[in-house]
Amino acid sequence: MPARRLPLLALLTLLAFAAAAGCDDDPTAEPAADRGPEAGPADAAPDGGGPPDAAPDAGPDAVVDAGPPPCTPTTGTLAPAGARVAAGEGLLTGAAIEVLPQSVTTPVTITIDCDARLAPDGWVAASPAVRIAGPGPVALAEPARIALPLAPLAPSVGPNHLRLFWRPDDSAHVREPMVMDPAIDLAAGAFGFASPGLGTFQVAHREGAGEPTPRRYTFRAITGVSMGGGAAAYLGVKYHEQFDFVGGLGGPVDWPYLLQYITGRLLSGFCATGEGELGAACAPPPVSHPWEHPSTYNDWFYANNGGSFDRDEYVKIFQDLAYAYGNPLVWNPESPYRAPRLPAERLRQDPTRRCLVECADAERAAHCAAQRALGRPCVCDQACPAGVCPEGTPAPHVIAQGFYDDEYNPDGALPVIAYCEGEDGEPLGVLDPAAPRLKPTEIMLAVDLNGNGRRDAMEPVIRNLGEPYADVGCDGIPSPEEPGYDPVTNPDPAGDDYHWYRNGAGTEGNGMRDGEGPCGGGGEPFDDVGIDGVPDTPQSPAGYDLGEGNGRFDPNPNLDTFWDRTPGLAWAALPPEARDRVDLWLDGGIRDIFNFGLASVHMGARLQATGLNVRLYRDFPALLPSGSALAFLPNPNARDPFGQAGEAVVLAYGDPNASPETIAGGDGAHVGSADQTLNRFMTMFDWVHNRWPDGDYTPSPGGRTRSEDIVFDSPRTGRKAHYVVTLPPGYDEAENAERRYPVTLLLHGYGQRPDDLPVAGALLAGAMTRGAWQKAILVYPDGSCGRSALRQCNDGVDNDGDGALDAAAEARRPCGDGLDACAEGYACRPAGDGAWCCPAEWADCGPPDPECRRGDTPAEDGSRPTRCADGVDNDLDGAVDLEDGGCMGDPTLDDEAECKRGSFYTTHVAARSGEPGGPDYEAMLLDMLDDVDRRFRTKAPEVLTHPAR
Repeated sequence: MPARRLPLLALLTLLAFAAAAGCDDDPTAEPAADRGPEAGPADAAPDGGGPPDAAPDAGPDAVVDAGPPPCTPTTGTLAPAGARVAAGEGLLTGAAIEVLPQSVTTPVTITIDCDARLAPDGWVAASPAVRIAGPGPVALAEPARIALPLAPLAPSVGPNHLRLFWRPDDSAHVREPMVMDPAIDLAAGAFGFASPGLGTFQVAHREGAGEPTPRRYTFRAITGVSMGGGAAAYLGVKYHEQFDFVGGLGGPVDWPYLLQYITGRLLSGFCATGEGELGAACAPPPVSHPWEHPSTYNDWFYANNGGSFDRDEYVKIFQDLAYAYGNPLVWNPESPYRAPRLPAERLRQDPTRRCLVECADAERAAHCAAQRALGRPCVCDQACPAGVCPEGTPAPHVIAQGFYDDEYNPDGALPVIAYCEGEDGEPLGVLDPAAPRLKPTEIMLAVDLNGNGRRDAMEPVIRNLGEPYADVGCDGIPSPEEPGYDPVTNPDPAGDDYHWYRNGAGTEGNGMRDGEGPCGGGGEPFDDVGIDGVPDTPQSPAGYDLGEGNGRFDPNPNLDTFWDRTPGLAWAALPPEARDRVDLWLDGGIRDIFNFGLASVHMGARLQATGLNVRLYRDFPALLPSGSALAFLPNPNARDPFGQAGEAVVLAYGDPNASPETIAGGDGAHVGSADQTLNRFMTMFDWVHNRWPDGDYTPSPGGRTRSEDIVFDSPRTGRKAHYVVTLPPGYDEAENAERRYPVTLLLHGYGQRPDDLPVAGALLAGAMTRGAWQKAILVYPDGSCGRSALRQCNDGVDNDGDGALDAAAEARRPCGDGLDACAEGYACRPAGDGAWCCPAEWADCGPPDPECRRGDTPAEDGSRPTRCADGVDNDLDGAVDLEDGGCMGDPTLDDEAECKRGSFYTTHVAARSGEPGGPDYEAMLLDMLDDVDRRFRTKAPEVLTHPAR
């Protein structure tokens, strides 16, 4: 969610110039060889082997008889220094395992042998069932490379149809995991992949795979980056009938995991009741994965790759999520956004004034004095220029007593307060307890242990996500209590433990309370004590609790919105015919500040659990045809290099063993290094633009693209909506006047606007011009909240006295040559040597003032007009002043935006005021699709014959 757009823009601009230089891949390059252990041609039975008495009905979760058939086993040793063991006789020829140094701590004897069939009914075995295991379960520090020999396949079966079945060496349950780092060579009869564990493996494909079948194409794809990546995944699944392909680059795509991270880590670090003394520090749970950042509330992980994500930005992101989805931390029946009993008028007061109590404290005064002595500014000096804060400073919002919380206030005796945040210490992200913090959190409450009206460093933050429950799976029994449990040889007897690779359908430990639907019965056990977790407390509106004693499980009601907008959960609810029609691509960095790499992996697990064929690639060398991490540029002579990908691709980029210098260059981070940034865009778009049939690949040397900035009326919302479109090379040429094109949407990130993205379109246009990709219309929807910064450059006043009128370039622009380029409310009027868009009521018209002072600067008379009473459409959403919902109906409020920095492209549950019912960005996006079809030559939906999966 890029908080500041210049670093990313500069990088994309540099990459666009590189692409424009015409750097093609070598057209004579050979496909990469199998990057796994060598595997020779298979000498296997046509059906892939398996004895006559193999269990033919063994499903992915069935317990099967592991009795081995007659076969010649091979034995070898895996050593700590690294080793390879390969079979070289008969049915198993080509089966092999290879481990990296330090993957095992002691030498392990490994046997490669045949085993009973794993593939269930309706599947054709493409390899023998091969057991690669030691005398007991083998723990691997790094995934092993495994190769299996392939049987001869029908001509219609390709690498993308092959699936992997696995019975781990510590389990009796057969799984169908994502195929990790596949390297498939059909000519050599080899199927290579990585695996985090050993056991029995078999490759299979569905009956009829690759045979022609009808498929409806909409000729639309929805993609996005960061905030837009999460939105693309959600919207693409929800409105699946509108899109063929979904591409989410590094976004919030799995809320069960991300809310666990936010509440369990970012809001952690405080001792709860029974753990230690309130006000003391207690360590949070250990990280769930080596990639996860070990943050606590007072020490948020900081990064500046793609933006500067300090404490202030974290708070804005939390607030915008609450506008869009609702507040998951506390429940307020009057508002889905603001904390309970926080008066609505508080949100209409100047934010700094709401936090001036932070400047009236001796410790903070001393901090300011120390800052001044160092020549640094103090936020209190800015808030109180005279050095004395004004009288009438609003008192903090305090619930004096009666707010119960099982973790931090079980008897309800301590005061609970709304508090202010935003000031960083050193390094950024770390709380400076002495520094005044002047950003109201609005959505969070803290327990005020010392009663001073401020949140001090070790005062805990409330987390009321729902009634307490036991995340032990549908059987209601934690794994250690299940019959047959052994922590080494049988850690999951019931086979219900959730794991991103082993079991994406698991209900134990999946971060959600599974109820009657998923469990087919009563669901996981819970305590019917209300969302405060304390029995016998008053319910809202008399108190702050909800749901106690009603006989059913109650989450914080806002939590349901997060689950509804989790694309992996929504995907599972789709009818099979919808899941058969849409393909998905997800990525995320292993060092992403928001753990979006892990979020993408978790979504991939949920997709795989529905039967989708998901490929998981760990960094670009595992994906790219060259097998290297160098920048990928599409090759018109070797299109679709990702043909071995399945129905969904998950890419977790970044080198886990990168040097500090490489990490400092952005490896695995939110945007990534320069090569990773280019690769992320180019690989996903290459995958999308080579999958629509009957495309226009005609090279267009010298072909020009054209971009338009469009504001239109949204019929569903009755409001103005905005997007930018880039038309493909040759679109305006006479010979293409009847040609129609598919449409690709690219949703921007947090803090960006659609006019930030056409520079990325230069990369895409270059591939279309060279004939490497089919030509398509690129659309950049507006997911911003409007403009909150004071824009005195569009008020029709010569603010800086230089003789030129001030006007925002977005609205004040040339409109000659017959182009109707003026936004509504602006007229094209002659001025000087040209014509300019100007408001009709202006006496003078002309170009915008290039020296206009922007920001919170006074006008010529010294006044500072509010944006809600200046008669100017400051946020360029087509509405002025009190007509603009972003102004919250208060002419004294100096804010015209509808949220903080990003809309998440969804229907907001709360308006800017915190009241229910915010702007409907989903409806505006659907209207935008219709508007694009009206204005441009888009390709109509069509049913075509396509190879079956």
